[in-house]
Amino acid sequence: NAALEVIGSGYARTGTDTLRTALNELGYKTYHMKEIIQGKLLSDIHDWIALAENNCSDVEALKDLFERGGWTATVDFPSTMCWEALTRIYPDAKVIHSERKSEEEWWDSASNSVTIIHTKFPLNIMNRVLPFWRTKREMLNAIWSACAGKKVSDSDPGWPSVYKSDFLAAYSANNQRVRQVVPSERLLIQDHSKGWTLLADFLGKDVPNTPYPHRNTRVEFIRFAHRLSAMVILTAVVIIALAVFIIKKIGQVSVKGKTNKTE
Repeated sequence: NAALEVIGSGYARTGTDTLRTALNELGYKTYHMKEIIQGKLLSDIHDWIALAENNCSDVEALKDLFERGGWTATVDFPSTMCWEALTRIYPDAKVIHSERKSEEEWWDSASNSVTIIHTKFPLNIMNRVLPFWRTKREMLNAIWSACAGKKVSDSDPGWPSVYKSDFLAAYSANNQRVRQVVPSERLLIQDHSKGWTLLADFLGKDVPNTPYPHRNTRVEFIRFAHRLSAMVILTAVVIIALAVFIIKKIGQVSVKGKTNKTE
């Protein structure tokens, strides 16, 4: 089974999708929240909920999450929640940390994207009706609760602003913690504005002949959410149309049966 070679420790909305794309270009198979969504990895979601609740203490569950999928790198939530545990499980893995220029800049991005997009129509309906999305919402609440150090939910009044101080404190503490516990020779604070050089050198890879990616800006994130919304609406229309068709067929059969009895 493949072992993790790269562990991302930066919170969501710090360029994690850019890092995912760059790592894939360098030959890694990179785990990211998008992989969970696009692959409908429901078993992974259940595992992450449990890991959020046990503070990432289940070593075997963590190993199985990555090794069963053959992942060699991981960035973004939910794995960021467990980066420190992962560094102990995979002592040879390199750690790449990403962060915003300031805490307020991170909050401005996060509070207008990952913390709220699933609370807007039609994703909010999807998160309450469809099993995969309902469980994913439970996972997100579990992750944010683990970050805040207390039980929080996107259904709480004033979400997410009511927890701004908790999330900013968690974000700041995470940025400090990675510098405190990861040896400098094992850690890269990735500056996306510097392009390939730092990243490729740190990982011992050749610099690709392609431009360094810049992915998942706020606009792109919103477009991604809109595509999900369109998919949900289309699915709902198909289900409703199919239900109407079946009901009509049942009605026709019923009427035909009564007519035959009368004759």
